[in-house]
Amino acid sequence: MSFIHASIFYIHIKTFVKIVYLQCIKHFSIRRFLFTLLFVILFVFVSFIVMATRFLDEIFFPNYRKINIKEPIFIIANPRSGTTFLHRLFCLDQEKYGYTLLYHTILPSITIFKIIDIFGAIDKKIGHPLRKTFDYLDGLFFKGWEEIHPMGFNKSEEDEGTFIFTLITSGIFLLCPFMDEIDYVKFPDLMSEKEREKLSQYYKASIQRFMYSFGMDKIFLSKNVMSTGRLNTIIDLFPDTKIVYIVRSPYKAVPSFISMFSAAWKAHSPEIPENSKYHRAWGELAMDYYLYFHEHIKRLPQNQWYTLKYEDLVENPEKEMIEIYRHFNLSIGTDFELKLRNTSKRSKSYQSTHQYSLEQYGLSKNEVLDRLEAIFDKYSFEK
Repeated sequence: MSFIHASIFYIHIKTFVKIVYLQCIKHFSIRRFLFTLLFVILFVFVSFIVMATRFLDEIFFPNYRKINIKEPIFIIANPRSGTTFLHRLFCLDQEKYGYTLLYHTILPSITIFKIIDIFGAIDKKIGHPLRKTFDYLDGLFFKGWEEIHPMGFNKSEEDEGTFIFTLITSGIFLLCPFMDEIDYVKFPDLMSEKEREKLSQYYKASIQRFMYSFGMDKIFLSKNVMSTGRLNTIIDLFPDTKIVYIVRSPYKAVPSFISMFSAAWKAHSPEIPENSKYHRAWGELAMDYYLYFHEHIKRLPQNQWYTLKYEDLVENPEKEMIEIYRHFNLSIGTDFELKLRNTSKRSKSYQSTHQYSLEQYGLSKNEVLDRLEAIFDKYSFEK
């Protein structure tokens, strides 16, 4: 939408048209048509609200543009590598960080934040009927994700929702399985400079709006498993950024990635078998992410990024958090230290029931090892 400045609103129209074409014409099925129709209705409705309220932000809260995002922290990894767990450990240090909840990313507008605050104050005085309603909706919309990735409108969450309404995100493949026909959204870094600039303007303005509302004196904290594909864009936007990268054995992370992001296909495309080329495409993207991150993180000085292994995080989260803080020269308050210790003790009793394997998606260990042997060697993963 070039007639609107990208810092206010940005949709990649080409991708919108492609999704509708692929879902409703080229790969038509009744289920996909109905799901796409629902998506389009919700997308247009929410997009109009966000666009209108961000216009209002320019009128009533123009000072948000003066917010300087200093030394933000980005947690990046392949999906299913412990990013949610690590992010929520960081979030225990509430005085230090500003972090997004799910609704912040879907409705990134100061005007909306203020309206929600007003309704929240009223809701508190009358017994929380609105909160109870949204708790119910959490169970309705995110049922089945509890073991894969616990979600909720009022839970700390990655900021991928900010990109959903631009459509420049691999998240669109939850709806549209035909990745090879919209492959450019996998790596926004590789798009044209013009499109990258628009995406950057929208994203930066969204973060500024959030920090203006909730954390002017705090450090912006982001967790996003799709950020590997926009790593250079993040570094260009925030040269002083700090990046925490979690790495897990590809034998575990790759099939878990496929399982998580193909789960929605069972509803709208049940005819696609688990060993299809579309499932394999998720696996290929997961492997591409490993290689892309390790190639491009070299742009940052060593003191601006920290790598840890998933197994070490799970085994001793308190120790790993302390090491991260030391690496970035961050202070550890007494209150945070106590919360961290208690949470670490509780986490040791957690066991996931989420089951997956490479073979069920038509992949083999040999294929993964051939692509990622350098990663196996670097982190001493069992081959």
